[in-house]
Amino acid sequence: MPACITLPFKFRKNDPDVPKITRTKAASRTDRQTKNLTASRIFARLSHKVLHNYYMTMNGKLQNGFAMHSGAFVLKTHSPADVAHTLIDSGRQKEPFYVFDMDEAHRRIQHFKSQMPRVQIFYAMKANDSEYMLKLAITSGLGFDCASPGEIYNLRQLNVNAKSIIYAMPSKTAEQMIYARDSGVLHTTFDSSYELKKIKQYWPDARLLVRIRVEGKSVYNLGDKFGCGHDTEAIKLLDEAAALSLKVVGVAFHVGSGCSSIDSHENGLRYAKALFEHEARAGRQMKIVDIGGGFLSDKTDRIDQVANIINKALEEYFPDKSVQVIAEPGRYICDSSYTLYCSINNVRQVIKDKEVVNMIYLNDGLYGTLRYNESWHKVKRYRVSTDEESLEKAILWGPSCDSTDRIMENFTILLPQCTPSDWLVLPIQGAYSFGFATNFSCLPTPRTRIVISTELWYKLKESKVFKASDFVVNPDINEPLPTTIPKVITENITTDVKSPFLLA
Repeated sequence: MPACITLPFKFRKNDPDVPKITRTKAASRTDRQTKNLTASRIFARLSHKVLHNYYMTMNGKLQNGFAMHSGAFVLKTHSPADVAHTLIDSGRQKEPFYVFDMDEAHRRIQHFKSQMPRVQIFYAMKANDSEYMLKLAITSGLGFDCASPGEIYNLRQLNVNAKSIIYAMPSKTAEQMIYARDSGVLHTTFDSSYELKKIKQYWPDARLLVRIRVEGKSVYNLGDKFGCGHDTEAIKLLDEAAALSLKVVGVAFHVGSGCSSIDSHENGLRYAKALFEHEARAGRQMKIVDIGGGFLSDKTDRIDQVANIINKALEEYFPDKSVQVIAEPGRYICDSSYTLYCSINNVRQVIKDKEVVNMIYLNDGLYGTLRYNESWHKVKRYRVSTDEESLEKAILWGPSCDSTDRIMENFTILLPQCTPSDWLVLPIQGAYSFGFATNFSCLPTPRTRIVISTELWYKLKESKVFKASDFVVNPDINEPLPTTIPKVITENITTDVKSPFLLA
């Protein structure tokens, strides 16, 4: 099904993917009406929460480009780059696509574990919640950081134990709390008095972590939105929670997405230690420290420096090994495992400030998966028909009709002269790309070619998480990905609507 969800969408009465308690309702609603109801219209008339959650899940899978994928290609001799270049050189792949290197994500998980052996990973699935990424995280023994009922639902669909989930969202609605509670999730965060009162009413048995604010130099500073002050304000909230007979089991903080301050985690652990001591003096005990995420994803692995600081801080502030330490890396695990190969739709030259600039029109843009990007300096051209040339200024445009769909507007882009036969290669694209994509103008998101080495495949294929059908053992690497272009409607359409505006 194309990513544009306003195309005809039908339920089968015995569709195993539709929650059992909603099958009859869904089928009866569509049977009484026309068979060509759109997905959006079907769900606009249905109020059942579970069915609505299913719609959100299915829409997410379509947006993420995983509908109609053919499984992970098991590579015996080829590299992920070989697969991409072969696909392009064959001339059969016309649309932009991603290559997801499962081995790279697996390496990142193992590296994180080796650098911080005391820290348990709770993968921040908001960074990339694709099916294979989640399955890889599950088979790697990770817990999960969720920020919405939809994320909890997706994990429970994959049989993730609810006790392996932390609902790390300090501000939740009553309905969201009830959903998490009824799903069996135990742990969540808070940073305000109002949140405590809601928890008391709707989720009184929750195990709470107070979210404190820790400043740092980050791509996105979460402290502007979440986290209470680490001293007076946090202590006041801890005492209020005790007065409400709520159970606070720990302290959580987040230094911000893409944090470049390597000492921020040390500050957070020092603040957490002070709050642990306050609770101990009050006769209360906490046992969890959540150091959040913010680990940079570039290939220099500067996480080694951060890990050294965190390990030393843990020895200083929390030498007692009975204190459980968790982290919520997302970007670090998934970002470098995805590379976007973006086809060039058109090129034209203009004069700007008495200088020739190449206007390059791509088939993905700000309304697609390129809204959030920190590695544009690494963009390069994959040459198809031209030799190496000098670099020229370029402006990159997305495929939409919106003139604000300009990529990396505030930077000077230098590229060799490009033609519509060339492709741009954008590495480190796995985090916050599909999740930020929109359905503006019914423009689709790129498909994904998933690849895995035989070595990793042998480790994963026997797990209960992956199925045999999840892998293609002898793949044809020339096989193009399914098109995102919708099916052409050629049959005659009868309608009572008569438009006076017909083009000659």
